[in-house]
Amino acid sequence: MAVKRLIIIPFIFGFVFCAKAQSELTLPFLNDVFQSSYINPTVIPEHTISIGLPGMSSVYGQAVTNGFLLKNITYFKDDTTYINANKLLADLKDKNLIYAGSSVDLFHIRLKVRNGYYWIGARNNFNTSFQYPKDFLALAVKGNEPYLGKTLDLSNLNIDAMLYNEYSIGMALEYNHWIIGGRISLLQGLSNIQLDNKGLYIHIDSSMYSQTYNANVRLNTSGIPKDGNGDISFDHVQEADYITNYLSNFKNKGFSLSAGATYKLNDQLKFSFSFYDLGFINWKDSVTNYNLKGNSSFSGLDILHSYLNNENIETDTIIDSILDDFNRDTIQKSYRTYLHPKFNISATYNVFSRTMVGFSAFGVYNKKLYPAFTLGVSQGLGRFFNILATVSYNQRTIRNLGVGMVINSGPTQFYIVADNYYPAINPKYFTNTNVRVGINLVFGRVKPAVGLPYR
Repeated sequence: MAVKRLIIIPFIFGFVFCAKAQSELTLPFLNDVFQSSYINPTVIPEHTISIGLPGMSSVYGQAVTNGFLLKNITYFKDDTTYINANKLLADLKDKNLIYAGSSVDLFHIRLKVRNGYYWIGARNNFNTSFQYPKDFLALAVKGNEPYLGKTLDLSNLNIDAMLYNEYSIGMALEYNHWIIGGRISLLQGLSNIQLDNKGLYIHIDSSMYSQTYNANVRLNTSGIPKDGNGDISFDHVQEADYITNYLSNFKNKGFSLSAGATYKLNDQLKFSFSFYDLGFINWKDSVTNYNLKGNSSFSGLDILHSYLNNENIETDTIIDSILDDFNRDTIQKSYRTYLHPKFNISATYNVFSRTMVGFSAFGVYNKKLYPAFTLGVSQGLGRFFNILATVSYNQRTIRNLGVGMVINSGPTQFYIVADNYYPAINPKYFTNTNVRVGINLVFGRVKPAVGLPYR
């Protein structure tokens, strides 16, 4: 009986960096909140002026996984929760994605001028995604034996982490039954790590249990702190000069575009379409590219033999010996990364003056299209309070229960919105969750113009 080997090479290329894509399914139904214009630039608010203060008007966070459900892979025994590796593999797709993101508003000002709404704003964005194939984990869990004589394709293994600021101008114009709007943004790239995987293959020898690796990958980095020798170091990131230079650097520039249209059929029914985050960033400053190309072989480690003979497993030495077989070099070449474009299609119906029901279809492209569908109901209570409830089909499940609330107290507008609070009740059903909370300053109320549909 062959002794199973510890397979480490796949983790060299992936889990060293470990961290679908951003989606907000409930926010579009909160029309009175400025931040809903991030998804649909044609949103018409109830207030003539909206002001956002740094770090207060919006704080957003999200986590998503589409590969597995905890309820399918965990079991409870002797007061301890365990993970069933075989069930984990059975639950995975051929392509899987883990995503985490956050956003903080720096400021915004939106004004109504005649039949138009105009705004400027800025926000800080961070997102990281890790895409991995099923075989990436299967090889580590099961070892070589199931794959003898086979070649595994890991070319869809990808990592992308990005930190950037977004400076935007936007507008929305009303004309008869139509509202047309858009936003253009200057992007200031701060830091990025991206794996450019043009080919990564592992061949398992049928007779010797050895592995042969064929790689053509590049790890692109920009804005990563380094010491005087050019090595990655975070020792000086808290120094005032470094922070000032880091935040004022506009050498990594990019642009994004968002646009939409709303048609109001009558006083109750309207239809909207929008796309957003169509853009890119060119990374030119503090760029380092790590190239790995060629072939290498690895015979594996006999864990049982090492354990019985009290031998230490020097993984650093093993990794170095494997990497030495590849053609490796380090260069400084600019590169481009793209945002994940998104779209939203919606229809809303005002049942009563303060009661709305709606439906929306959402999609985001991140190597492939990820769709989601949402039903929402909102109810206004007086002129100061509004609540919203949604249910969405997203990430293979209907258990996405969203909530939203807006409180207008004088010039202060407080809101909180989340797409899925169910994981807080039962984490085993976690596939995605997000929350956005903030305080805006609002002034004046829009008076419906003669001849325009109900607002």
